[in-house]
Amino acid sequence: MHQHISKVLEWGFTPEHDFKATLWGCSLCDETQDKPFEYEDIEIDHTACDEDCFGCKAKGLQLNTGDAGRPIADKQWQSRLKFYKDARNQGIQPAGTQRAQVEAAYEASEKLGKAYDAGTMGVRADKVTKSVAEVMKAVEK
Repeated sequence: MHQHISKVLEWGFTPEHDFKATLWGCSLCDETQDKPFEYEDIEIDHTACDEDCFGCKAKGLQLNTGDAGRPIADKQWQSRLKFYKDARNQGIQPAGTQRAQVEAAYEASEKLGKAYDAGTMGVRADKVTKSVAEVMKAVEK
């Protein structure tokens, strides 16, 4: 005979409309009841568990505050990289992937009349004015 280990089998609403577990079962056998099994504190040896053991999976979890905002950060990152990639597909080489750097490279390209390249032009994209662009065109000829 083993000591039952509780797990929730079904969820439901109480007459007061509270959402709670309505059926409990044992993790080790098919025994069920409407409340958690009572048991003494026991230590479970996880050295011979299979890979589906919840306890072993839970031991490996690492939680921190950074995880909460990750989906938004991923969307922003993907958007930023797409904007940069679109510029690169047009032959523009911004100084970085920051949105302001890419926008500055687009504006510099318009003023220069050709694709801006941060690696070879020697002038930051945000410093390219119409007069600077005219000088750069004259020097290039």
